[in-house]
Amino acid sequence: MEEKILAKVEKKKAELVDFLARLVRIPSLTGEEGAAQEFLAARARSLGMDVKLSEPDLELIFRKYPESAQYPTHWRHDLILSYDRLASYEELMKSGKSGVLNYKGRPNLVAALKGTGGGKSLLLTGHVDNVTIEPRHEWRYDPFGAQMADGLMYGRGTSDMKGGLCAALLAVQCLVEAGVRLRGDVLFASAVNEEHSGNGTLSLVAEGLRADAAIVTEPSRNQVYIATPGDVYWEVVLTGVPRSPGARWEGKTMAGVSAIEKIAPSIEALLQVERDHNRMEPHPLYRNGNSFSCVIGEVAGGTYPTVTANGCTLRGCMYFGPSLGSVNEIMDRIRDRVAEETAVDPWFKDHPAKVRFLHHRNSVTTDPEAPIIGNVFGAAKTVNPGVGPIAGCSYCSDMEYLGNQGKVPTVIMGPGWIGYAHKANECIPISEYLDCVKILALSIYRWCA
Repeated sequence: MEEKILAKVEKKKAELVDFLARLVRIPSLTGEEGAAQEFLAARARSLGMDVKLSEPDLELIFRKYPESAQYPTHWRHDLILSYDRLASYEELMKSGKSGVLNYKGRPNLVAALKGTGGGKSLLLTGHVDNVTIEPRHEWRYDPFGAQMADGLMYGRGTSDMKGGLCAALLAVQCLVEAGVRLRGDVLFASAVNEEHSGNGTLSLVAEGLRADAAIVTEPSRNQVYIATPGDVYWEVVLTGVPRSPGARWEGKTMAGVSAIEKIAPSIEALLQVERDHNRMEPHPLYRNGNSFSCVIGEVAGGTYPTVTANGCTLRGCMYFGPSLGSVNEIMDRIRDRVAEETAVDPWFKDHPAKVRFLHHRNSVTTDPEAPIIGNVFGAAKTVNPGVGPIAGCSYCSDMEYLGNQGKVPTVIMGPGWIGYAHKANECIPISEYLDCVKILALSIYRWCA
């Protein structure tokens, strides 16, 4: 039967590539996922799957998982809301932005292929939303054109992660068309708002989505990952006193202080947190890479070149591997370091740096003895005997909510590379994509038959 399954995938290669191209051509930036979800739902229905489209329930996730629930996000990052420690449903409602930061027209998709009974269930899942295409001028090809060149398909979301979503759904299709009868249920979930939130999957978990195991098809180059780091998105807000050049000094007294002048201690504090953590013992699954990463991604401040800046905001994120602490501990260390580094400057006594947060989630590691690991790794070795060792991935994902809140043994395995994601000219190797369909089809068959 396995040879028949692999032959079916080979026979349908052109159709599989065409389906991915059609999905890439449907823009699904964060906040605008509805059309892409309808496209996937139509294919799932054609396979005889039970299909449900439902908008994430914000009240439910804030009530059930208050330490994990986030504010909805949009590809327009000027709409983002920050918080001191935890986001709250009440603050969202009072923010004036709830008319945009919501899930109207942004449904999650869950489709189920019912088994004959008595077998184990398997969830295949990923997210349909993508980051912005800006800066547009850096793209060689239309970001929604699905252009093919040198064995690669270009377009926003090809690697992160429409390739993984298509591979999962089409693996189910290949099994159905090969006449495979499964005892266990196969579930396919396409979540909204993974980027900078995770509420889509968190809502599915809160609503009761469970399986005996799960595969998140994030881009791993078809390697098998069993751990994902946590993250903290932060901002540091600094204040100054606006004055023109002629009024900056009052005699010997500096009257005009630019908030931009006060950046250095905060930057040093953030980088010190990174250095401190990278001196700690890494998790065994992360011995070949950095355990902790700090990115200072945005600096904004000032209104005019000839006026000292009244305010300045630094924004960035920190990724931290398992064993380096909880997200609350990381938040505390950021606050403490910023307070320590700024304390040497008397200015900060009356104008303290304000540390706030934009998003957070914890790390998670699947029990190395979980049977799903051997299942997926074995299928990967069947298709690609040179597959690398089981490891931890370098990026965050919805695996966190499946593992921590849902208690579902979960692995990450999907086509594409995280290095292609979130930038111009995102692409996916078609050979990896087709191999992933084979790996997933074998994994489903071996787990659910």
